[in-house]
Amino acid sequence: MPDRRPFSRALYALSLGAAVFFAPPSQAAPPVGVGMAEESVVSGRVIAIDPDSKAVLVEGPRGNVVELIGGAEARNFRRINKGDVVSLARRAVAVTTLEPLDSKDAPLMETVERTARAGEGAKPGFVREITTTVTAQITKVDARNRTVTFRTPRETLRTVNVRDPNINLDRIKTGRLARIVYREAVSVTVSVPASSS
Repeated sequence: MPDRRPFSRALYALSLGAAVFFAPPSQAAPPVGVGMAEESVVSGRVIAIDPDSKAVLVEGPRGNVVELIGGAEARNFRRINKGDVVSLARRAVAVTTLEPLDSKDAPLMETVERTARAGEGAKPGFVREITTTVTAQITKVDARNRTVTFRTPRETLRTVNVRDPNINLDRIKTGRLARIVYREAVSVTVSVPASSS
């Protein structure tokens, strides 16, 4: 029996927590994340479509089947065909700012999201880019591997790679607060299988 869930919930479980992807198309081109190497890609094949309920069954690489349901705003749903490939790509976190702060600064976290959807008449799809600014306590600095671990205001630990060579890790000290800005992205596309194109 397939795992039945709204598309937004299924996508949240598979990715960073993205939104409904059967959404109204726009003319905007998908944003490109600077310095983001592709981290992982998961693909599945559409095996059944119910246009009345705007639901599709997608079979994953291990044979698992998930029912994805588009919302009422799904305007280009009929562009999906049986056999199409649904692909979800996560991109690696890119740290753009890392700077020490005074110990009197209060921990905080802010996020800004930017979404671009497929153009008019195209297969459904989107790219969502999330930029997070966090003031957090540094718990570990690994200068050799250029990674930093910090405790978020939600009391969770997160480790990020600092790929930018212009960021000086010598200024970042364990136990002190730092301001960290990082960007991550997820994209979902629906495409025709290569053998059918």
